[in-house]
Parts: sequence; structure tokens; C-alpha cells
Amino acid sequence: MLGDDVRNRLIVTAVLAALALAACGRSDTPTGSGSSTTSTTGAASAASGDFGTLKNVCQKGSAGGSTAQGVTSGDITVGTFADPGFPGRPGLDQELFDTAEVFSKWCNAAGGINGRKIVVDQHDSALFNVQAKMVEACGKDFFLVGGGAVFDNQGVKTRLSCTLPDIPGYVVTAEARGADLKVEPLPNPIQNIAVGEFRWLGNKYPATTKHVGIITGDLPTTVTVAKQAAEAVKKLGWDVVYNDQYPAAGPSSWAPYAQAMKDKGVQGVIWVGEPENLAKLETDMKDINFAPQWVRADTNHYDQKLLDTGGDSIANTYIPSSFVPFEQASKSPAMQQYLDEFAKYKPGAKAKALLGAQAWSAWLLFAESAKQCGSDLTRKCVYDNARKVADWTGGGLHAPTGPGANKGSQCFTLLEGGGGKFRVMNVGQDATGFACSPQNRMTLQGDYGKGVTLADVGKTQADLK
Repeated sequence: MLGDDVRNRLIVTAVLAALALAACGRSDTPTGSGSSTTSTTGAASAASGDFGTLKNVCQKGSAGGSTAQGVTSGDITVGTFADPGFPGRPGLDQELFDTAEVFSKWCNAAGGINGRKIVVDQHDSALFNVQAKMVEACGKDFFLVGGGAVFDNQGVKTRLSCTLPDIPGYVVTAEARGADLKVEPLPNPIQNIAVGEFRWLGNKYPATTKHVGIITGDLPTTVTVAKQAAEAVKKLGWDVVYNDQYPAAGPSSWAPYAQAMKDKGVQGVIWVGEPENLAKLETDMKDINFAPQWVRADTNHYDQKLLDTGGDSIANTYIPSSFVPFEQASKSPAMQQYLDEFAKYKPGAKAKALLGAQAWSAWLLFAESAKQCGSDLTRKCVYDNARKVADWTGGGLHAPTGPGANKGSQCFTLLEGGGGKFRVMNVGQDATGFACSPQNRMTLQGDYGKGVTLADVGKTQADLK
């Protein structure tokens, strides 16, 4: 049997791999455990409800009546999922709860949604309690917004059985990614992948595309991510000369993997995993004088821990993102406002977490969709409004996406880690700060799973009220 320490390390690796699949950031720093149900209140005087390019997101009003579960004349109870109670990584995804708290305080200070105040119902699924927490949500929440659970497949059927719509901060498993009654502000379709950074790397380092290595942990989630990347780069005409998996709990030494890649003549590395392990690999690569021209990692590596752990071993490490980089917040009214609201309403929280910014976009999409319903606030009205959104940037927080049609962004920016800092690369950005092209997304042919539908639980769209 596995000891508790090894088991927890395996679980943590699976967790972080899942977040890589979700293409989002994370926080390992506990910022408070939170409560199961949190009610937020606004400031005494009304503030502006504008955010970035979005006007009147939250506002005063005279909406009234108990029009749906979780809706009263004065309040809207909205559920948010996260896993900070998991003892193997305390504070995991705490930024989802922090974002819900900060957004609701900001929105309520501006008057709420047509005068109704947002009440945040925190569901700490602690990794393994998704099903139980979803049953709770089904019993009292109006909507789910801005949350995520690593093992989200455990709650999808329950959510659909009670026709509880979701505008999530992130989704992970195929069952959840392809599920009904879900609108993502930054869609992550099962059979579609962003390849903008691969195209850029291929143009900048053309010779390396014939000498590519792929390395990932030996877990189903990370293996899926690696297989999708392998299919994508092969369609681009690249040659994968090394493809390996490391033990999920982490090897005793990364030197054999570094040496194997060096022996195979690898010139570019596609890494799927977590920042700390990549830092250790790059340290061992440096020790044997193995210096590929680039290392590509997922968005969850846009994390100071990569630089702190790896030190001067981190070099030529490229990380794609569809968000305005925190380093450029002063040039982005939306990103600067996002950071300012955290500084005002919860200064102790980790604001510079892409997962938090992603959740903020989800809350904006919910508020924009709900305000159009006026007094007659129903799940169907909000969901239908969200499904109509064809062009979404979260007020300027990120590149354009198509939530209603579940279309991921065709735009990206690229960060390079090295020298103790992240810097934004010139990848041909336009005036929005992103490089955009239809060629930056690719349809995949492999079998990567499928989503849960209403039909799977004996329901139809007509059951959504």
C-alpha cells in the first residue's frame, strides 16, 4: 500500500495536472479557509458598476419577487466551488473563493443586480466531496458561477439532474468540459486546442521542430494533455523524437530524463506538469549542460514559484496566455481595476493568479446576463442570455472568446521565464495586445472523451425554468 505522504504527493500532482488542462493559474498560498456560506455586503455609498469596457455591470434597481430558487426581493444566492480544504494542498484554488468575495462586494457596493445583492455560497469540495457539495448546491443555489473542482466529473450528473446552470471559472474533465447547461467565459472545448505558441516557436526556431521532446506525468489527465499536444504539433509537421512519462509523485532524480532528452538530440521541450517539477528538471538539465532552445509549459506555470525554485536554471521557458499579463496592468484599465478591487476589498489575497482573473470574467458574464432579466430573474433567462454572447473579453481582461458557441480564443500572448522574472514576448500583437489568427486554433481527431448531457439524466432543455 502507498503511504499517506506518497499518496498525497500523487494526488497533488494529479490536481496540478488538472489545472494545466484547464489552462489556468493557481495559488498554493492559503489565504483563509472560508466558510460554507458567505454573505457579502456593499459599501455604504454606491460605487460605479462599470468594469473596463463594460458599462453598468452592477446597478441599483427595484427588482423584486422570489422568481426562482435562491432569488428573493433582496438577494441572489450564487454558488461557487473550490478545493481549499484538501489537506494535501491547503488553500488549493482559494483564489476562486477570494474572487467571488471581492466581486460580490464590488457589485453590491454599486447596487447589486437591479438592486438585488449577491450572496456567495461557498462549496469547499476539498477534492473528494464534489458530489455531496453539488447536492447542497442543488438545494439552495440559483446558479453556479466562477468556481471549479479538480474532480468535477463527480458532480456533473447531479448538477444536470437539478437543472443547475454553471458559468465556471474552469472545467477539467471531459464529462464537465462537454456538459450541458454550462457557458464558459474562456471556453476549453474537448476537440479543439490553442496552437498559437507552437506556430510562433516553429517560426522562431524552425530547426528545432524536427527534434521535439514531450514529457509528462504518468496520470490520465496529464497524459491526455500531452497526447493532445503531440497530435497538434505533428499536424504542424513537427517530429517528436522523445516522448516519456515520469512517476506522478516525482522521480528521485530528474537527471535521467534530462540525459535521455540530450541523447535523443531534443532541441525543444513540451512539458506538461507543475512549476516546481519543471524547475527541478531544468536544474538537472543545466547540470549536464543540456540547453534546448526552448521549453514550452502550460499557463499554470505563469507562477513565481517556477522562478523561485529554479533560480538561474530557468531559461527560454515559454508560457502562453490569453490574459493581459499582470506586468502590463498599467496599460490595461480592466486588469488594473481587477487588481485595484482586490486591493480595496481583500488586500491579503493573492490577486495575481490567473485562475482568479478567469473567475472574475465568469462573474462578469453572469452579472451581464442576469441584469437583462430585470425583475423576472430565472435560470432560463440568465442561461439564454449567456448563450447569446458571441464576443467576450471580460471588459478587456483577456483576448476575445465566444462563450455562447463554446469557441476558444484565436488570440494569445507569450511570456518568457528567465533571469528571475517573466517578460512579455513580441509575438506580433495587435492593438489589443494579442496575436490573433484563425490558425491559432486546431481541431483534433483523437478520442479525448465526451461530456454529460441532459439526456443522460433523463432531462431536456424544456426542464430549465
